[in-house]
Amino acid sequence: MRLNMVLQNRHKWISSWGFAISLLFLNVVLCDEPSKLQRKLTATLNPGCRDICENNKAITLVHIAAASDTDTIHYVWDFTGKPTIMVALTSKQAEFHIDWPRLIDSKPGSAYFTEVPQYTFMAIINRIFQYDDAHDRAMLDDDANVFVYDPHNFTWNRSLLWSNEQDAMMAINAGDDFLFKLNAYSTKDHGMDFPHLLHTSNSTQIDIVFNNITNRYANPRFAIELLFVVSEQAVVGSEFEVTKRKTLDDEHTPGIFEIVDVLSPGAFTFSAGGFIEYRPVSYTHPERDVATSTETRQSQPVTVRSPSAALQTTLAYALYGTKLDSYLVQGMNVSFGVSEDGFYRKTNYTTMTFQVGYGMPPVEELSAFVLIVAGIGIGVPLVVLVVSIIYVCVKKLRNRDRFQQQRL
Repeated sequence: MRLNMVLQNRHKWISSWGFAISLLFLNVVLCDEPSKLQRKLTATLNPGCRDICENNKAITLVHIAAASDTDTIHYVWDFTGKPTIMVALTSKQAEFHIDWPRLIDSKPGSAYFTEVPQYTFMAIINRIFQYDDAHDRAMLDDDANVFVYDPHNFTWNRSLLWSNEQDAMMAINAGDDFLFKLNAYSTKDHGMDFPHLLHTSNSTQIDIVFNNITNRYANPRFAIELLFVVSEQAVVGSEFEVTKRKTLDDEHTPGIFEIVDVLSPGAFTFSAGGFIEYRPVSYTHPERDVATSTETRQSQPVTVRSPSAALQTTLAYALYGTKLDSYLVQGMNVSFGVSEDGFYRKTNYTTMTFQVGYGMPPVEELSAFVLIVAGIGIGVPLVVLVVSIIYVCVKKLRNRDRFQQQRL
């Protein structure tokens, strides 16, 4: 009788455990649904531009107002000069305006906000390098033969612009060689394409492709020069910080367990600055996977001398003019490839994906799927172990009862 009761209780316990697992699965899956709308996006192409921009796809400046209940983050994707991505935090009432004739002539003050932004951060693609990696070091050395592409001289063609209150996306290219895809989001989630960066409503993503570019050297590789402009005063000891952090798993980007963050002083000191984030991986084929991946490497940020002179053909100069000389402006190079990967000429294709945002970069978390698999992987053996122990104990108890009955 006692054994039957124990076994019945055991079966009830196992059933309860299975029911609890089912509830946990349902709860985690429901909680893992995309977050509710965090910011409402409003995208405008060439705001306020009529005569100059009418039927002219060569002029592209997209302004995206990402509004929350308390403030607005302004994203600007500017391809009128050197490609510039701006993130600006303002009050809800602030508006962004452009004096188009002056902007086309690279005049200071031709772009402005109706209220002074609380913070601005710009990433500028200043130059693109093709260099001869004669020693297969996958590094842009000072003595390397280099051909420089100036994006200001590119003729841009906007092939796609789409937006709603949740997402905004643009595709733009210079010939068929340099392709850019830009995204802005209203919620926290992973990007659709590899390397599936985790974004929030406080960041915008940029994907660059170098496709079928003429090889000028025997062992060609590519690198880009990124410049960072923040509305933080340039003081001694104030500089961008490059940090590398490990991810919890490689679920979203197989084989890549690292994320690189480039943080402004305000970001790593007060969590109220700007950042660039990327995984140190590049892909050598449109079919992005582990087999077509290679690495990226970056230099340490260095200060740009005379920023107002160096950035005259950028949105930064249009917004700040000579005030740039008092702001923190630094730059770094990112090169693509790793030793013995066949150089660029092997596939004539390479990529970089990064995001620019305000605050601190989002932190990867284990997904519902991983938690469920881990829970089952740990829980089932544990249940088997506990049931086995109970069975052994019950069997010993039954044998003892039989022995005592025989003695009586």
